[in-house]
Amino acid sequence: MSKDFYDYDEEPSLSDFEEEEPKKEKKWRKRIIRIVSIIIACALVFQTSSFLFEHFNLNALQFMRESEELFEDEEVEAWRESVVAVQTISGYGTGFFVDEDGSILTNEHVVNGQTNVRIITSDGDVFMADVEKHDVENDLALLIVSDHAETFSPLPLSESSATLHEAVIVIGHPHTHSFIANEGEVSDERNPYQVLTITNDVYPGHSGSPVLSRSGEVIGVIYARSLNEQREGLAVPIEQVQHFLDN
Repeated sequence: MSKDFYDYDEEPSLSDFEEEEPKKEKKWRKRIIRIVSIIIACALVFQTSSFLFEHFNLNALQFMRESEELFEDEEVEAWRESVVAVQTISGYGTGFFVDEDGSILTNEHVVNGQTNVRIITSDGDVFMADVEKHDVENDLALLIVSDHAETFSPLPLSESSATLHEAVIVIGHPHTHSFIANEGEVSDERNPYQVLTITNDVYPGHSGSPVLSRSGEVIGVIYARSLNEQREGLAVPIEQVQHFLDN
């Protein structure tokens, strides 16, 4: 070997002895990053689309338009002041005041096992409430607003049963909408399970909503909806509500 083979103008750097990352590994890494980015972007688009569809599809717009028309009636608008949103760590529902001291009626499954219950009124006021008592069989619960100085506007409870084809109004919080009213009628008041069935559309969030007669009296409390395509509301009849409160 010639002497020139060993002669260097300068000492080689450490990087000259390091192996270059294989080109295939670089390509795969870029491809994986690209795929993950696409998945995240698609998820965001899907979430946004679902939100927009839920709020602005044709049925939702008709639902909200009907609510606005009902609240143009001063009596119906006054009933809204007695309805509240019930929020817990695990979900949400609806409730309504049954006395001036802050007693609220809702469904047992809305507050089941919860210790921190938040109440939001139509004016946007927020209160904490405690579960005073509950009835699992009839799916009813009574809440008491804690630490308050004001009085509340209760809804009167009917002393008579609902009648077939009686017009009713439900005020509640379907999906992520707040204080929505819709109108229907009693379709079955003699269910073998003592369930009041109404033609009003009912959705998640309606649980605990008052079923109101045209005179503004509560004749039932929404707890579920039927499994048929009509999405009819199922409510606890006023007789069972009165029995729960009296005991």
